[in-house]
Amino acid sequence: MKISQLGGEAALINLIRDKFGAPADTALALSIGDDAALIRCGDSYMVVTTDLLVENTHFRMDINDAYLLGWKSVAVNISDVAAMGGTPTYSFVSIGLPDVDVSVVEKIYEGMYDASTAFGSAIAGGDTVASESDIVINVTQLGTVEQDRAARRNGAKHGDSIIVTNTLGDSLAGLQLLLKYGIDESRRASSFLVERHLKPEPRVWEARAAVETGKVHSMMDLSDGLSSDIAKLCEASNAGARIFADSLPISEDLHIAASRLDSDPITLAATGGEDYELLITCAPADAHTLISAIKKTGSSATIIGEIVDSSAAVLVSSDGCEQPMPSAWKHF
Repeated sequence: MKISQLGGEAALINLIRDKFGAPADTALALSIGDDAALIRCGDSYMVVTTDLLVENTHFRMDINDAYLLGWKSVAVNISDVAAMGGTPTYSFVSIGLPDVDVSVVEKIYEGMYDASTAFGSAIAGGDTVASESDIVINVTQLGTVEQDRAARRNGAKHGDSIIVTNTLGDSLAGLQLLLKYGIDESRRASSFLVERHLKPEPRVWEARAAVETGKVHSMMDLSDGLSSDIAKLCEASNAGARIFADSLPISEDLHIAASRLDSDPITLAATGGEDYELLITCAPADAHTLISAIKKTGSSATIIGEIVDSSAAVLVSSDGCEQPMPSAWKHF
């Protein structure tokens, strides 16, 4: 049976977790299945996550540059720490390289260093190996979070408000511009969307502001897109969701780019991966408190739906019609 026949990435992760994953115990508070693992360390948890970027699968160097590649490789891991409500501490970088110019390697690490520094982390170790042709980067990111502030995917409750930070779909629109027009023309069309794809901003301060209210029921980051990630949150919480299409926060740049790309803005917002915004649920009575706390960091936050007592996530149009969430990008 192929991975695609098994059911894709989610099914593969479930198989690995069920057959080989370490069960939670007195030290391991949270194992496979969330944005990161949680390991008890005194009154806090150590947050541990890892992510792999492979050239021509996750990035192409003809529409990227070495510095931004380095930034993104660390930023996406720091985003997982943020998703748990944590503060990043140290990064461990393993990198496979063909025989490129040393200046390329320096630029990659400069981007990693700047991303780490920007969010309070530091590069503390790793490994380097030769690669036949493509660049491969794996980052293991550590962080810390108080035990009573740790956020998970499995806490959503029936009736919860669903909140996202900032705007959705920008990264996918940026990628589509890059693929269609190349880096120079895409930047002229929308430097904002291109930056959102090539230089994502993990929402560390927003996540900390949210969990410090004590009102978060569940939280994760939007790495694979709202359509995919709300399904993961619902599965973990044994719940369903109603997402209101008219409430999705969409940037003006995305509206303009959608016409050039012959795409629907709502579909881009609902399916676009690599936004690295936060997806949060809380009691409706607490939504204003949580949104106000996030706004103090300089970001916006919007209620886009509600958790319901069902087993699926649906998109609700302006006329009240419900349909399955549109299909998002799949790993396999």
